Amino acid sequence: MANTPQHPDEQVLLAAADWWTRLRDPHGAEATTEQWLDWTAQDDRHLAAFEYVSAFGERLGTLDTAARRRLLDEFAFAATPPRRWQPLAAAAAVVAVAVGAGFLVWGRLAGDMAAPAIYASATGQNRDIVLADGSKVALGGASRLSVRFSRDQRHVVLEAGEAYFQVVHDARRPFEVGAGDITVRDIGTAFDVRRTGREVAVAVTQGEVRVTGQGGAATGRGVDAGAGQRVAWDPVAQALSVGTVTPEQATGWRSDRLEFVGEPLAVVIANVNRYSRRPVRLDGSGLAGFSFTGTVRTDEIDSWLHALPQVFPLQVDMGEHAVTLSASKASPRR
Repeated sequence: MANTPQHPDEQVLLAAADWWTRLRDPHGAEATTEQWLDWTAQDDRHLAAFEYVSAFGERLGTLDTAARRRLLDEFAFAATPPRRWQPLAAAAAVVAVAVGAGFLVWGRLAGDMAAPAIYASATGQNRDIVLADGSKVALGGASRLSVRFSRDQRHVVLEAGEAYFQVVHDARRPFEVGAGDITVRDIGTAFDVRRTGREVAVAVTQGEVRVTGQGGAATGRGVDAGAGQRVAWDPVAQALSVGTVTPEQATGWRSDRLEFVGEPLAVVIANVNRYSRRPVRLDGSGLAGFSFTGTVRTDEIDSWLHALPQVFPLQVDMGEHAVTLSASKASPRR
């Protein structure tokens, strides 16, 4: 069981339970993840409470009917604690109330399918995670990952952001990562996956992966990529393309460096925003398609922004709460 959030708050845990349910709604709005990230960034306790609820859901989903009932009874027993609640009892009571009130749709967890474990990071925060099978995941800033292991498969979904995987090979249980419209199947390897909206990039640093896209004939049989190769998914063209990448470029973000090679400025800004203390916005669509190659240090984002007018025909407005990039009359230098 995950550690109980320090100094638990009833309303925070109830809110976390509500987010837990909304993020699992297959018909939920695309804006839900962004709103959830904003909520976790507001207070350190929010993410801690969410992880507690998620861990409880994961544990509940792996049990048979009788054991699940006993666990719910155990938590429900704490619903009427003494006046001075202990942290564990308080958290248990709130989760039990959430179950009874329908905040957590435990009915979806019946059978052999366990609830996914959710791992997330706040803006500007990188996290190192060890999965149940021993595989290691480095999670980039403002990223979210769901993990569901069964007897026959290990399935991970990168909902937002970036993650670097070092997979423990198990021929009996394939390791797959879903990100937007593509699926990455590990063939004993280490690789990075970055998701920017529907655009996805996979960079292989060790071993080999198979990358397949949705759409049948539009994507063919998929692409096998080895160390030093980068596979990009274009959601407009519904196609995969293969290029080259160095290990330093693939994992530079783990050392506070975001590396880009010929990528649209809109994609660059979206990834910079995962580390920026002030959101950066593009004013108008004219700038979005400019191609950018270079390095952005996550601890020197303001300096990079100030230098952008030397490269692109834009001006930078450094507001107190946000940064706006708008077009200028200068000639572009791409």
